[in-house]
Amino acid sequence: MRRVRISKTFTQQLHALMAQGLPVFGERVVMQKRDLVYDLIEHHLAHFPASKTPDPKLGLTVYRVAKTPFVVLYDYDDAELRLHFILPARADRRDLDPTSAEW
Repeated sequence: MRRVRISKTFTQQLHALMAQGLPVFGERVVMQKRDLVYDLIEHHLAHFPASKTPDPKLGLTVYRVAKTPFVVLYDYDDAELRLHFILPARADRRDLDPTSAEW
């Protein structure tokens, strides 16, 4: 199995998204969505990262997290899955700089 590496940017974005949802949806729903994100990473992406093709402009793979309004953006090799960003699925990614993720 690949080692999973999560950028500081990803972690900060996830915390911000969870904080935005807390007053609207409550703690139970927010924690459920967070768990769905981490379950996808651990049980699917770490094993099958090539299930989607990379975005040719970004050079990162964009994967929708089922039952959430989020997408994760990552790259990988044989040894490692690297999670760069987590964004709202409808976010405009045209100006996203893939090298801007902090590790």
